[in-house]
Amino acid sequence: MLRRTLIDVPAPVPPWLARRLCPAGPPRLEAFEAAGAMVVAVPGRYCVSYLIVGPRSMACVDVGSGEDLPLIEAVAEWLGKQVSLVVPSHLHFDHVLGVDRACERLGARLGLSRVALRRWERGGALRLPPPRSWLVFPRTWVWQGLPLFARCDLPLVRRFARPLRASPFHAPPEFDLVEGGAIEGCPGWSVLSTPGHADEAVCLYHRRAGFLVGGDTVRNFEGGEWNPLLTDRADYRATVERLQKLFVQAVFPGHGPVIVGEGVLGRLRSL
Repeated sequence: MLRRTLIDVPAPVPPWLARRLCPAGPPRLEAFEAAGAMVVAVPGRYCVSYLIVGPRSMACVDVGSGEDLPLIEAVAEWLGKQVSLVVPSHLHFDHVLGVDRACERLGARLGLSRVALRRWERGGALRLPPPRSWLVFPRTWVWQGLPLFARCDLPLVRRFARPLRASPFHAPPEFDLVEGGAIEGCPGWSVLSTPGHADEAVCLYHRRAGFLVGGDTVRNFEGGEWNPLLTDRADYRATVERLQKLFVQAVFPGHGPVIVGEGVLGRLRSL
């Protein structure tokens, strides 16, 4: 049985544009529990961070901005657990500009996808979506409230604005996210390699709970949709087909509110 709970921590008021113009509305600070698993959605400046709660510690998926940290820390204090792992779902700027600061302030370890690590070891660059794909970006940025870059993020923007040939993080990657691998301290969770939106993209999945932390593989600006901003269409089709075979009752998208319900992936729109 899926249980949904609001978190009793003061959170910033969502931007006016997000409240008035985004069809799905802004994301909310709330927790979801099922089958012994718990995930907390923490709205951020550019994306949503997710705290995967384990028995003694937590993993944080995505930290879009350094300004997101006070709320993440407040939620961690409210839960009474330490964030021990920081896991970017992929390496687009709006999901990672706060990762280094999070690792430093929270004393957490950094985990990166095996695809990213191997590409950098061999000296190759990670791909970005082609320019024509970015035509979908301006409208969604408005739906998020037209967030300006925070001052603390500005030194990192240039580093992430081009295809990366080496790890952009000062924090050393201490573990890699391999297909089928476990998440330390979070029993029941496993890594799924889900390329398409980004070559290095991963989702985190809890089979018994039916929880899928999807990064930008799934988004929710218009009620729940597959992401049209793609690096590789063939890879993305294979990812969608794979995910649709899983038991999922709650999808935690990189942008927008959490999407819940029986057969939720089958209801997502294709744009």
